[in-house]
Amino acid sequence: MAKNGFKVMDSDIHVLEPHDLWVRYIEPRFKDRAPRFAPIDGSNTDGWQFEGKVFPAFFDRPERRRLARIRREKARARHVASGRYRDPAEDLRGDDPRAMLQAMDREGIDVAIVFRTLGSHLIAVDGLEPDLSAAVCRAFNRWLAEFCATDRARLRPAAILPLHDVKLAVEEARRSVGELGAVALVLSNHPVNGRAWHDPAYDALWEEAESLGVPVAFHGIQMAYQEHLGRRFMDNFAMAHAVAHPVEQMMALGSLLTGGVFERFSGLKAAFLEGSCGWVPWWLWSLDERVEKFGDDDRFRLTMRPSEYFRRNCWVSVDPMRTWCATPSRPWATTTSSSRPTGRTTTRPIPARSRPSSGSRA
Repeated sequence: MAKNGFKVMDSDIHVLEPHDLWVRYIEPRFKDRAPRFAPIDGSNTDGWQFEGKVFPAFFDRPERRRLARIRREKARARHVASGRYRDPAEDLRGDDPRAMLQAMDREGIDVAIVFRTLGSHLIAVDGLEPDLSAAVCRAFNRWLAEFCATDRARLRPAAILPLHDVKLAVEEARRSVGELGAVALVLSNHPVNGRAWHDPAYDALWEEAESLGVPVAFHGIQMAYQEHLGRRFMDNFAMAHAVAHPVEQMMALGSLLTGGVFERFSGLKAAFLEGSCGWVPWWLWSLDERVEKFGDDDRFRLTMRPSEYFRRNCWVSVDPMRTWCATPSRPWATTTSSSRPTGRTTTRPIPARSRPSSGSRA
């Protein structure tokens, strides 16, 4: 199925969680508190409900439901116009692994890294009880492993982690990789419990990911009850989505690069997905410039420029083509998509260049 001599890997294919996932898979002692799909009060719409909140975040507000409806309608119109299907009823199910494999066959995708959709939304609540957050993650990761077992050679699971307690996140990372076959650990772009990604509290997680040999994969969501840029634009979905992914991703990447995470964990690999990549050259230049001028050497010991850590430790994906860049040392051409056919994609290397010098160096 290789294209032009390259095998194609979808770096971020999404499932759509079945409505009974957590009721079936969560441990018995948490079953009464499991996320459930049910009617939303005051509306004719169903949605996920968990710990007194609805998901996606703020979906109990009419303006949020209106924007979601417009998004669905526009997506269906685009799919019909592009020939993806003649009728929306032909859309492939996101909770069916065989439908996912069918979509991959249509697009010529050899292997896919399978990501959550609502799984990360449900735990995006500051102050969520850590044991409950961990139970939600364990249930999803177990279901996803079974989903991917349909064809383990082509479907590879990416685990979600309970970041409300780093110790529990480390335990779930170890279990997911060692027992369930996860090949990546999915993290949010925005902060959890207000804690920046360079906070030393996360060091145990970075150490575990480095030891397990799997990347941490940062992937945003459109809105959250946590600190999140999308909340500024509740009535403007285009703007909310535009900042929720690339801008939040820029801040997560910047936190890791300037906060010394890759200095402390030189073998840690990080992927930044579904947030475009046109911003990367300017952002790396900007971070290099600020570290040179204002870097806090006492707190964050850096022996390289942020751009050099990025070149050594990081990958970034493109959107809407959403394609990881193939380089001679990384022979897999990789792309991200939904579980529905998305059309042709292309890859090309992004050369890493040193930024131009501006002024003298101390």
